Amino acid sequence: MSENAVPKIEGHATFYAHLKSGKIDKARVIGLDGERFVEKLLVGRKYYEAPLITSRICGICPIIHSVTSIKAIEEACGIKVSSQIREFRKLLLAAQMIHSHALHLYLLVLPDFVGVSSSFELQNTHPALFQNAVKMKHYADELMRVFAGRATHPITNVPGGFKSFPKKEELIKLRDLGLEAKNIAKETLKLFLSFKYPEVERKTDYSALKHKKDYAFYDGDISDTQGNNWSPKDYRSYLYEELVPYNRAKFATIRGNIIMVGSIARYNLNYKNLGDNLIKELEELKVEKYFSNPFYNIIAQAVENYYFTCFCYDTCQNLLSDGIIEEDLVAPKEFGVGTSACEAPRGTLFHHYKLDRQGYITKADIITPTVQNLPSMEKDIKLLNPVIKNSSKEELNYLIEMLIRAYDPCITCATH
Repeated sequence: MSENAVPKIEGHATFYAHLKSGKIDKARVIGLDGERFVEKLLVGRKYYEAPLITSRICGICPIIHSVTSIKAIEEACGIKVSSQIREFRKLLLAAQMIHSHALHLYLLVLPDFVGVSSSFELQNTHPALFQNAVKMKHYADELMRVFAGRATHPITNVPGGFKSFPKKEELIKLRDLGLEAKNIAKETLKLFLSFKYPEVERKTDYSALKHKKDYAFYDGDISDTQGNNWSPKDYRSYLYEELVPYNRAKFATIRGNIIMVGSIARYNLNYKNLGDNLIKELEELKVEKYFSNPFYNIIAQAVENYYFTCFCYDTCQNLLSDGIIEEDLVAPKEFGVGTSACEAPRGTLFHHYKLDRQGYITKADIITPTVQNLPSMEKDIKLLNPVIKNSSKEELNYLIEMLIRAYDPCITCATH
């Protein structure tokens, strides 16, 4: 059985599932988007060009590529930025999470659960829910516009700091928008908790950034449920990438072990750091502390959507109370090697650069979340066997599509 394309995902992908005696015994998820060889495109460019170019890898998550690239470049240049600059960047990543999660939850996943085929129908059948998506996107867009210069392909966040700083009236507007966004995000969580998901479970190795105190997404070490804990600098000692003959995207594992990254991994590994208030709300809503059903990545996204909306609101409130100090850019002190890892909406993103003495890039290496998720995606398709009994080909196709959508793959990033 094969399907020409999987609808309602970022990019273009198809799948192949082989049935034997009515059960799936082989599955493949195949990225169809062409390679652009971004790493090779970066070679010979000046260090400050890397964030501008890598933000073009994906139109859904340009901020995360920009910030991760900047952090790696700053390490290579010996640049140390202030806590204020780090807070700005955390806010940008949180805004990117809200933007991406709202898009995925409302426009790509929700149609599966309310009986419509696309977000276009959703606008007519469930206008209030559609407007929630629009409002969440607008809130995230405004956050990114104010702090990064524009919502897509940021221009003010650069190696060494920021070229411009938010004005007080802009922060007031963001705070006010954030109040409504918090309410929508909480209702979104309740909405996705109310749906019935296919009952499939397996013991999965999850991997994500982990921090002692914070819900990690900006910095920290890499942790997984196998007990590994390692610095992003050591990523090539742990992450194994391989070319597969049927796919334009590489497959990545942790030393040969299949992993899952993304919201569900972050939730499972960092639940205790969500904060007392949110944990109390989750307990009242009877949300489990650990998920093992890949479809529950959807619920984990809804939890994160609420968390990051509260994070952005609180950050804007704090900036209004404390004030903003306009800082000069920090100049490079040296040119060498730098590596960074941040949490993208779909999982851990790695950027690595090597610079020559004049600051030109001689090597670039980027590992995206979907590359890490593809092997797990294929394995999980086989989990559907208990729920496909007496299913027609069309029903099975749809169920596999739903599983792939639950992972929220970004094929454009995977092939880059």
